[in-house]
Amino acid sequence: MEEPEIHIIHLNGEKVIDNCLNSIYKDDKKAKVILLFNQTTDNSINIVKRKYPSVKTYLTDKRMGFAEASNYLVKKSKSKYVILLNNDTVVSKNWKSEMLKTLKRNKKCIAVQSKIKSYYERDKFENAGAAGGFIDKYGYPFCRGRIFESVEKDKGQYDDEIRIFWGCGVSFLVERKEFIKLGMFDESFFMYAEELDFCWRANNNGKEIWYSPKSVIYHMGSFSIKEERINFKKEYLISRNNYFALIKNNSLPSVLGILFGRTLLELISLLRFPLRRGLPFLMSIPSVIYRIIFHSRRGVNYFNTGKMIYPRSIALDHFIRNKKTFKELNFA
Repeated sequence: MEEPEIHIIHLNGEKVIDNCLNSIYKDDKKAKVILLFNQTTDNSINIVKRKYPSVKTYLTDKRMGFAEASNYLVKKSKSKYVILLNNDTVVSKNWKSEMLKTLKRNKKCIAVQSKIKSYYERDKFENAGAAGGFIDKYGYPFCRGRIFESVEKDKGQYDDEIRIFWGCGVSFLVERKEFIKLGMFDESFFMYAEELDFCWRANNNGKEIWYSPKSVIYHMGSFSIKEERINFKKEYLISRNNYFALIKNNSLPSVLGILFGRTLLELISLLRFPLRRGLPFLMSIPSVIYRIIFHSRRGVNYFNTGKMIYPRSIALDHFIRNKKTFKELNFA
C-alpha cells in the first residue's frame, strides 16, 4: 500500500510548524512531507531544515492563497495519494493510515477527511470540518458536530465511517490523479470553500468523499489569517466563495431558483448579524453577479447526489426550530 505524501503550506509560526512536524514524525518516522514556505519571514525555515532534514521544501516570494499553494504542491508531487494538512494541526497515532484504509474500503471514494477536533478544547470538534461536511438545499455548508456556531463535544456520536458531501482541507487525503483530472482547486477562490467546490465537482462526476473517524487531528483554526472579533476579509471570502461554488456546480436555471431563497435568508441574517454577515454579503454581490453571467454552467445535473443534500433550510431549522446538532436533522 503506497504511503501518502503529506503537503503543508506554511506562512509564519515557528512553534506551530515544529509542533505539527513533530507529531507527524512521532506517528511515522518515515513519513514523506513536502512543505511550501509561503512568503515566510520568521525563523521557521531554519528550524525545519535543522530539525527535520527529510522534509522536502519549496519557497515562494509571493503570497499564495490556499488554493493556489495546494495546487502548486500537487503539481510538484509524483505520489499516488497526497494529504493536504494545515500547519496549525497536531496529528494522532495512525491518522494517515486510517484515512487510506477508508479510501481503499470504498470503491468510488477519491478523497477522505479526518475527524477534526479542537486543539484548545480537545473534547470538542473544531469549527472547520468537524466530522464531515454537508450542504442544504440553498448551498449552505454545515458539518456533523458543528452547525453554524454550535459546536458539539465529541462523545463518539460520529464514529461511523460514512460518505459525506464535502471534506475539509485541514486534513484531506485525495488521489492525486483524480484531483488533477477534476481540475484541482479553483485558484480564484484564494482561500476558503475551495474544498467545497472541489468536492461538489467530484460528486457531480460520480465520485465520493468519505469521513474517517479513526483518523484524528487537532486544529488551532485560522492561524494563517489573523483572528479578530470580526475578520472582514475572512467573512467576505467565505461569503463570496460559497456563492461561487453554488454558481459553478449547478445549471443556470437551478442557480436562479436557489438564489431567490438564498438571498432572502441572507437579508434576514443581515438583520441578525449586521457586521459579521451584512457587510461581507454586500461586498460580494458584484463578483457574484459577474459569476452568474459568465460562469454558470448549463449541463450540470442539479444536486445529483440523492440524500447527500439536506432538503430544507439549515438556517431556519437551526435558528428558528432550534435544531442544534446534526442528529436532530431529518434528511428524508
